[in-house]
Amino acid sequence: MTLAAGTRLGPYEILSQIGAGGMGEVYRARDPRLNRDVAIKVLPASFSEDPDRLRRFEHEAKAAGVLNHPNVTAVYDIGTDAEGAPYVVQELLEGETLRAALAAGKLPPRRAVDYAIGIARGLAAAHEKGIVHRDLKPENLFVTADGNVKILDFGLAKLSEPTGVGTQTNLPTATPGTEPGVVLGTLGYMSPEQVRGKGADHRSDIFAFGAILYEMLSGNRAFRGDSAADTMSAILKEDPPELSVTNQSVSPALERVIRHCLEKTPERRLHSAHDLAFELESLTQTSGTVASLPARRSPRLARLAAVAAAVAAIVAAFLMGRRASPAPAVGFAPRTYLQLTSLSGMETSPAVSPDGQVVAFAKITNRKTHIWTQRSGGQNPTDLTPDCDEGIGWPAFSPDGNLIAYSSRCGGSGVFLIGTTGESARRLTTLGDNPAWSPDGREIVFSTESGWAPYNRATTSELWAADVATGKTRKLFAGDAVQPAVSPHALRIAYWGLPQTGSQRDVWTIPYGGLASGQTPVAVTQDAAVDWNPAWSADGRFLYFLSNRDGSMNLWRVPIDEKTGKTLGAPEPRTLPAREVGGFGLSRDGRRLAYVASELTYSLERLAIDPASGEARGQPVEVIQTSRAIASADTSPDGKLVVFDSQGSVQEDIFLAQADGTKVRHLTDDAARDRTPSFLPEGKRIVFQSDRGGNWDIWTILPDGSGLTQVTRSSIAALSPSSSPDGRRIAANDGTDVLIFELDDKGGLATERRLPRPPGTELPTAAGWTPDGRKLLVTLSRIDGTVAGLALFSLDSRSWETLPALPGMTSLASFMPPDRLVAQTLEGIVLGKLSGGPARLLAAHPPSGTYINYLLNRTGTVLTLVRVHENADIWMATSP
Repeated sequence: MTLAAGTRLGPYEILSQIGAGGMGEVYRARDPRLNRDVAIKVLPASFSEDPDRLRRFEHEAKAAGVLNHPNVTAVYDIGTDAEGAPYVVQELLEGETLRAALAAGKLPPRRAVDYAIGIARGLAAAHEKGIVHRDLKPENLFVTADGNVKILDFGLAKLSEPTGVGTQTNLPTATPGTEPGVVLGTLGYMSPEQVRGKGADHRSDIFAFGAILYEMLSGNRAFRGDSAADTMSAILKEDPPELSVTNQSVSPALERVIRHCLEKTPERRLHSAHDLAFELESLTQTSGTVASLPARRSPRLARLAAVAAAVAAIVAAFLMGRRASPAPAVGFAPRTYLQLTSLSGMETSPAVSPDGQVVAFAKITNRKTHIWTQRSGGQNPTDLTPDCDEGIGWPAFSPDGNLIAYSSRCGGSGVFLIGTTGESARRLTTLGDNPAWSPDGREIVFSTESGWAPYNRATTSELWAADVATGKTRKLFAGDAVQPAVSPHALRIAYWGLPQTGSQRDVWTIPYGGLASGQTPVAVTQDAAVDWNPAWSADGRFLYFLSNRDGSMNLWRVPIDEKTGKTLGAPEPRTLPAREVGGFGLSRDGRRLAYVASELTYSLERLAIDPASGEARGQPVEVIQTSRAIASADTSPDGKLVVFDSQGSVQEDIFLAQADGTKVRHLTDDAARDRTPSFLPEGKRIVFQSDRGGNWDIWTILPDGSGLTQVTRSSIAALSPSSSPDGRRIAANDGTDVLIFELDDKGGLATERRLPRPPGTELPTAAGWTPDGRKLLVTLSRIDGTVAGLALFSLDSRSWETLPALPGMTSLASFMPPDRLVAQTLEGIVLGKLSGGPARLLAAHPPSGTYINYLLNRTGTVLTLVRVHENADIWMATSP
């Protein structure tokens, strides 16, 4: 029933009705206590008949009420009327919805971008508090009389019943649930994951934002078909037409921002609304973009500008001509070799000062890392970061040699700067790894993930640049990229990365300013070898990198055009005297090269566990020691066999041995990469991940090497399989989400189910099953790789339960019956309780090595440990 003027809702007096829709009626009202007018939205009385919906309404309204941002409509109060219908009191706005503003067609580009910046800022403020809109559309955006834009109904738009999807924008939004197949959102603005009925998070809001900005600039819907099915198909499979066809004022830079928002895969979209606002604000400060269209100039000024542009073009052509004819190529040809370090532990990621006299490196001892420096020929290294142990690495000298950039997790993750003698350390960015300086020293390019482990990466890293003076950042590349290297003339950035599918690790380049619309990265290598750690020669004529293409990891180079990134010949070896090269850095003049000479060995150890008390029975016993880079291992249920993988060579295989380490033999022996083996519960088959089908998928094999069977055919990847106790399900990860595969009776191709994301923004990784197989344990990791906590997913209720992480936990956890956890920490392998509390050390990291992985058998009686024996030193090679 419509409320008449004069009706009171609590302290508020109704003045008039403003509007009505699927989510209730909106009234103008007066708050006599503060002498101000407000807007009151009265929701249908049916809300009061459903306690769950009423509870959610109160929860979401209170969540929205904590937002205080100029681009989000303020929520003042909540209550219920005489009939029990809930209402929400909001800021009263004067103006019109964005839908009304679009009734006359597209908006002027500058106005559209101004609106978009406001929307992005509002989204960023909400997302930072964990609030996702889920139904962003022009009807839920309001343009005030003074030209400000505000987001309406944050936290309220998702409250109506899941009544399906239609083509009208005033349809109610479906309730987000844990069951798959529930479609959530308004057709035309839904993200692909919403169309598929999957969980919606902040990236779904970013997709809707892209569709709205596209509509503001073009006057047309980004996705629209003749029917609901056609529109949904367009969202899943098609891209909207190029904006330049309908609006010549739209720049490639702005088009690129919109395309990044409208990526079909959430992981490929802009990382956050904060980044989105920053990208758009950057456009307003860059000449030649839609966001800075110049005012009309007089003919005289136009002629002067044309003359100035012509002169600039001539000067640029002259300079480029000089660059196009450089001095003869400087080919690094070492004549002398000098061992610089002989410290205990591992020395990695070396960097050479511009004058070639000092080397900075990361030193790892018992999983604690510091940045050190040492003069060439000196004997007294200096610890620059004695007060920090966590995640430090990748030092890089500034071009003038006065500063060192490095990555760290101390005091918050990010890129830090420090003087070369250890003074005045400061944090430059809140996220980042692998810093690389621009030639002029004004910017640092960095990746969002570390590139130190070329064999084990699975998730996606972006490239960013930070202004050294201000800390202001800009995104360069949203595809996978780590370990960037800026070319000598700041023309291109080299990096290595992973393809969207498959397991190759190749080197690529992009322009220093990022990719323009239609551009793609240029491949430097594209083959089965593992290629990483790119570095430019001093003149930009060669790109050096590490590769295992001849069987061991060593130095290679390829001639390259610095301007285009095109290779001018085949890779050629520049072999250094080391069994394995674990990283290198070139001096600015190209005459000195510091490199890591690795002599790592690996071993398998077994530790007996008392299943009743959970205590270790004695000390770990070595079973196998080898030069193969073992990463994962398991012991058979009967304790008679051990299976393990070997990573890091061109050929990665699965091996089987007797429990005492004898009779080692290949289970797989071919060009495919096979990893993470474990026994299925019955002990007759071994499950592992392999790229032998062209993508990372799960396979099984019998212990005699026969019966090779593909179990999954995943859309992205299926990594690190973990079998349920009954062997009927396999949990895996694709780098972002957790997957469960239901095996058929014959053990053939399985049915894939993607679990809903757990609460929060951390990345989930399947870690193990409860003994009854009804719950799955998941490790929650932050974007920087640190462990944030644990969660249990119930297959019966399809709900999540969050758990505390064990103190100091650094990697996955697994169950020990009946209610205990085993996990890896900075101190070693520990045992704790599912409910939290103190943990007991089972196996401490040895003084001359580290336990890099473990696997507890299903009966909780044997812990199989993978240990790396650390021995890596820094050497200096000098070229005349």
